Order: sequence, then structure tokens, then C-alpha cells
Amino acid sequence: MQNLTPRNRRPRLFLAAIAAVWLFPTSSDAATASVQDVHEMADVCMYSQRLLKDYALIGMGVDYHDPAGDLANSSKLVDRYLANIESHGLKQELDAEVREIEAAWRRIGPRLLASPSKESMAELQPLVDTFAQRCEEVASHLADDTGIAAEHDVVLIAELGMEVQRLAALYMMKAWGVPDDRYYEKVEAVFKAYEEIFAELMAADDRHVPADIKVRLKTAEQHFLVFEVMAASKSGRFVPTLAEKKASELFDEIQEILELEEARVE
Repeated sequence: MQNLTPRNRRPRLFLAAIAAVWLFPTSSDAATASVQDVHEMADVCMYSQRLLKDYALIGMGVDYHDPAGDLANSSKLVDRYLANIESHGLKQELDAEVREIEAAWRRIGPRLLASPSKESMAELQPLVDTFAQRCEEVASHLADDTGIAAEHDVVLIAELGMEVQRLAALYMMKAWGVPDDRYYEKVEAVFKAYEEIFAELMAADDRHVPADIKVRLKTAEQHFLVFEVMAASKSGRFVPTLAEKKASELFDEIQEILELEEARVE
């Protein structure tokens, strides 16, 4: 057996120290999170639920809005955004959180790109929910690190978009015939989350969320309420193409609001 004397150990320890510095920047060398980091992580939260919705549409054979193309493009965006954030040399705690999100994505992403099945949809829905919720937390931590108060509201607007896509994914799952005894409970949770986020944005200081953005948020809420009625219906009749149209219109609407807020903050 090799005798590991201090002399033998020293090169390994030295290399380990170099690796630690390279992988985990010290606080003095670490970069402060940028608005780009916040915006890209917020998009990851939204796109994760949109991917799940498109997965269900493909499984049902609904080709309205080209869900297969959207799914492939959204997956590439998530890959790119996470790689971008990881490359920025954030402080160790934030870097670890971003890498946690990236590792979770590596477990979920390939399953979303695989051939859809009802069994996988039932397994993926709670996994994506957990991923998106954790993603929101990390986006909030990045927003705090920027030191810009209005970045918190950027994250909140993105959360509205995420909840819309979450509702759409649940609806498509139900329309596809995937069993879920908690469907209506989950739908109610989306309604509650959306209204709480909306209320916080309406109460925000006009310096952070100006009046013109609040007007657009109110319009989006009216459109959300229409979608809400569809999702809460217990008639047993589903119209996935119409639901996809409403979900996509709301996604685009909230994306435009988000871009306005992001541009104002920058």
C-alpha cells in the first residue's frame, strides 16, 4: 500500500484547492447577480410549466400552435438560460442554488422531450410543480442580490405567467384523461396563487410598478378569469384547442408586460 506522507498528499490538496476556487468563487471574487440573471431564471420558471402543457398537447395529438416545435424551442431556451447564469461566477450560495436547479432540470428535461404517455404525465406534473416552485425561490434570491427593489416585482410578474401555464398544463392533463383525484384542489391553488400575486402587484409602489403596467395587468386578469371558468368546469367537456389558444394569448400578454417592466428596471 502506498504510504501517503504529507509530501504525497500536498499536490492533491493543492489541486483540490484550485478546483474549489475555480468552481466556487470567494465572496470577494463573486459577481453580484445581474438583472439578466433574474430575468432568465424567471423565464425558466414559466417555461417549465409551458413545456408540460405542450407535452400533454402532443400526447393528445393536438397540433394547434405546433406544440412539438414550441416544446423543443422552450427546452433549448431553458438550457441556454441556466448555462448563462452558471457562467457568471455568482457567490457560492447562489451558484449552488442555480446548479441545484440545473441538476433538477437534467432529470426532468429529457422526460419532457420523450414520447408522451399518460403514465409519464401523471409522474411529471408534481415534479414540474416542485421544480417551478423552487425555481421561483431562486429567482427571488437572485433579485435580492441585485439590490434593485423593483426586481422583486419582475419575479412576481413572471410568477403570474408561470401560474397561467400551470393551469393550462393541469387542464390539458385532465382533457387527456390522465387520472388525478386532486385536480380541482390544484386548480383552486392556482387561482389563489394568481390572485395573491396580482393583489401584491396592484399594491406595489408606482415607482416599482407604474400605472400603465398595472392597467395591463388588470386586462390580463380579466382574460385569466375567462380561462379560470374553463378550468373549473365540472361538465366533463373539454376543449383543448380553445384552452391552448387562451393560454398562449395570456402567456404572450404577460411576456409583453414582463418585458416592459424589465426594460423599465434596467
